[in-house]
Amino acid sequence: MAADDQDLELDLDEDEKEQDDSEGGGGSKKLIIIIAAAVLLIGAGVAAFFLLSGDSETPEESGEVTDEEVVVEKGPAIYVGVPNAITANIPGAKKNRTVQIKMSFLVRSEEAKDAVKLHMPQLKNDVLMLVSQQNADELKIPEGREKLQEEALKTVQKTLTKLVEDPTVEKVLFVSFVMQ
Repeated sequence: MAADDQDLELDLDEDEKEQDDSEGGGGSKKLIIIIAAAVLLIGAGVAAFFLLSGDSETPEESGEVTDEEVVVEKGPAIYVGVPNAITANIPGAKKNRTVQIKMSFLVRSEEAKDAVKLHMPQLKNDVLMLVSQQNADELKIPEGREKLQEEALKTVQKTLTKLVEDPTVEKVLFVSFVMQ
């Protein structure tokens, strides 16, 4: 009986093959898939050949113009600490508050570090003026402190652009922020 079951399974497989061949769709679908796969492989091979061909000529040398951005490699991060904390009295809705902020500036070169140190009194003054114009209620929430940090960066970059014709500072970091 086991032999009869095996024969039936084989007969079904042969019947299915005959139906696929008689419909004509199965063979042509397979052929289309094989051709499409071959075209993709050939295309990938050609692309790889051109990418790996090792053309020593850059697009600028060959006269081609590309729209790619030039990636400027950044130097190592150098942190310049602002000596002494910036302390200011700021108004609030219910009462005035005192804020004390310790800051550092992120620069990427020794020249930028020297420029920041040289002009530190002016930078501290400008940031102090900015901080003293703030509202205590806004600085209570993280978004208010982040906004102040962004405004401090813009202020410092504007001042350095006037003084050394280069913004030089990449980021203003609040190392400590205390409000009483």
